[in-house]
Amino acid sequence: MTLTFSIPATDSSVTNHLEEFIAEHGLPEGSLGLLERAVQKLAMIQGSSTIELGKLHHQVFCGDHGMYSRSHQAQTALTSLDQVNHLLRGQAPLYKVCQQQQAELSVIDCGLAGAEPELRPLLFNRRVGSGTQDFTTLPAMTEQECEQAVRVGADMASLSMAEGAKILSFGALGRGNTTSAAAITMAVLSISAEQAVTNQNRNNPSLVRDKIKVLTQALELHKPQLSDGWTVVRCLGGFETAAIMGAMAMTAELGGMFLVDGYTCSAALLALKTLYPSITDYAQFTNQSAYSAHHIIMNHLGQRPLLNLRLGLGEGTGSLLAWPLIVAAINWLRD
Repeated sequence: MTLTFSIPATDSSVTNHLEEFIAEHGLPEGSLGLLERAVQKLAMIQGSSTIELGKLHHQVFCGDHGMYSRSHQAQTALTSLDQVNHLLRGQAPLYKVCQQQQAELSVIDCGLAGAEPELRPLLFNRRVGSGTQDFTTLPAMTEQECEQAVRVGADMASLSMAEGAKILSFGALGRGNTTSAAAITMAVLSISAEQAVTNQNRNNPSLVRDKIKVLTQALELHKPQLSDGWTVVRCLGGFETAAIMGAMAMTAELGGMFLVDGYTCSAALLALKTLYPSITDYAQFTNQSAYSAHHIIMNHLGQRPLLNLRLGLGEGTGSLLAWPLIVAAINWLRD
């Protein structure tokens, strides 16, 4: 990976004013709970106790995975293209909650398989390839493809920050992305395949069996070369995962916060943390998903979400639902 980022640790000294303000107003220490921590994190990122929010920019990165037909043999779900078009037409829950929160929504095709989505104002065509390779037989991406996908995410984050965004949130959409997230989590944290695929919202023995088989094969094949976070994602991730990593890294480099929701985005952050240890200074987890491994990731990173809704949508809806809480907390603590 020739692309690098500059991600310094944030300065905790700027939170002193916030702590004094809270004390002056007679609020017991820690009375605002996780919201207080979210405000403190924003103050440290911006280097000021006077926090600027602006409009939330939400980016959904889309990509399909080559192992899907093997890991989901018993499934007959809608294609990713169907789901993306559903979102672009304004029929998905995410679209509606973005409207409700007046958030800027972008949908980025960085690796869907097959035909291109409908042309709509929200759509950005940044396709690196038509789905990744089957990672049970080959690395999911070449080095060139992985870096190109990272640049897609970095460019999208730069665009939003240039438009005045202070906080970004991300989502993922595509066939096989939670299986890929499970593989990344297994590689970084050395958890079992069973732990990686357990979904508290769904009991589907045949799906679990297929996923465990695929994950076991993939880890056995690639384990000898998984030397760093980029290699893990190149071998086991997707175009959308690499793009999310690039978007997170660029947001942090430019002094913004990003909201984290969902298994895929959390796995992307987990891999990025191995490369840039200070990246979690810029991340705010918003919701705990239905995947047990998502909780394992957050514990490993020392993070707690604002909500525990066990959503399984994947497009980052939890971040949009948590956004009003962050806005309310900022307004409470303004002079």
